[in-house]
Amino acid sequence: MNHIDQKIRLFHWTNQSAIFSVWDMSSSQWLKRDREVVAQSPYAPPLVLERGRGCELWDVDGRRFLDFEAGQFCMNTGHSHPSVTEAISRQATVLMQIGNRFTTPARIQLAERLAALAPDPLGVTFFCSTGSEANETALRIAKLVTGRFEVVALARGYHGRTASAYGLSSATRRMRRGAGPQMPGIVHIDTPYAYRCPFACGTCDQRCWRHSVEMIDRASSGEPAAVIVEFIQGAGGIIPVPADWAREVRRFCDERGALLIADEALTGLGRTGRWFAFEHTEVVPDIVVTSKALGGGVPAAAVITSREIAAAALAKGFVQSASHQGDPFQCAVALANLDVMETEDLPGNAERMGRRLMDGLRELTARHRLAGDARGIGLIAGLEIVDSDKDGGGETPELAAAVSVACLERGLIVGGLRPGIREGNTLRLAPPLTVSAQEIDEALTILDSALTDVAAASMAGARQ
Repeated sequence: MNHIDQKIRLFHWTNQSAIFSVWDMSSSQWLKRDREVVAQSPYAPPLVLERGRGCELWDVDGRRFLDFEAGQFCMNTGHSHPSVTEAISRQATVLMQIGNRFTTPARIQLAERLAALAPDPLGVTFFCSTGSEANETALRIAKLVTGRFEVVALARGYHGRTASAYGLSSATRRMRRGAGPQMPGIVHIDTPYAYRCPFACGTCDQRCWRHSVEMIDRASSGEPAAVIVEFIQGAGGIIPVPADWAREVRRFCDERGALLIADEALTGLGRTGRWFAFEHTEVVPDIVVTSKALGGGVPAAAVITSREIAAAALAKGFVQSASHQGDPFQCAVALANLDVMETEDLPGNAERMGRRLMDGLRELTARHRLAGDARGIGLIAGLEIVDSDKDGGGETPELAAAVSVACLERGLIVGGLRPGIREGNTLRLAPPLTVSAQEIDEALTILDSALTDVAAASMAGARQ
């Protein structure tokens, strides 16, 4: 403690009826210390955040921000929801962790709840801690059950940074530079991306899917273990897959004996207005991965599948034995989190507020030359920043970054802060599902101002 000699002063924050510690240090001082001892990956943080409530965050300088990233999609019930924090406090005093040899009422109840939320025949859960781990688990199940090793994934997809999940990911160009050989047997296929369709379909007519089947048959055995799909791509640009396309994928999996894995790490548990994004396509996957929002801020993830597939995997020797595999702490908090989502009808609020957000974003695309396309479902939305050509204008990651920074300066946190971190020119907006109409309107006003100022600065720079 010899180098931490700052005084702590305590104060009572009446809005939360709790005591918080505030260090007598500015953001710049904290950031300097951060650079000295924390690896700056993937980029140097711009804020030193101290507390949050609902959709709002405050930094150590007392500045308020609207969090339209929901803690990177983890805080569906908002920051510091009293029911979730009460469950954290209660369970921490009872039982935190038991290893993987035993079970608890909380684990059983959470598995029952997930089975009730998922459509038939999905009814059995394997627990994990993160989305990457859950995707690895789903892949191991699919390979063991089918006896195959090849996996089909979408270009622009993102499934995590563990070995197999990383090899399946291609959300940004050249993202695997220096990483060496990846998992063998991966085939990447076209994403049905209407705004930048390489087949010039306009309205999707499955040309990309027919080309994808050709690529699968030419680049693999044609009989993969699994096809893994984000039904709304997150890191790749907020791209919802069309229902007709999803049904073709389901038919392909049925015909070829492959399992369909839905990666719902970002989109699961109410964000799209339904419990899972795949429900908008009327397609039911064989395996569903959900994480992020499940734990309400506590690391928790689940792989949900049918009893038939689970039994087949276990009969062939499948082992799931992580140290934190459905810990009572994880499960109790997740149950409280799901209770909030159901009792407060947060999926319903996501649908209503999502319509308000999308209406506002589409209005911005009509008025701003930098706003090329608005897309999304519920409270996962993307605004693609383009050059002046509105018909599929060129990708402009530097302008997208400038808009994101301008939003941050005005008190709005949106995804897309630095070029190259995500598919550079799409801003993603995903507030907690507790967001109000007033907060949606405030965010749209800030975004309107940011687009105006960045466009003016861009035009001024072009004239020089």
